[in-house]
Amino acid sequence: MSSKSLPAYLQQILENHVQQSDLSMDDELDGIFRRLSELNESVERAKRQILENRRRDL
Repeated sequence: MSSKSLPAYLQQILENHVQQSDLSMDDELDGIFRRLSELNESVERAKRQILENRRRDL
């Protein structure tokens, strides 16, 4: 997939804030990263399924 999903983009932004010391890594932020990763996997799976359905319907 060429473009990032919203969850992947949000995770990247949060990682940048951690690197710039705007945020500190704690259990809550770790949970947010984990949930964003899971959501991103679901989004990517849905995108793949949509593309497969489009190819099949052609």
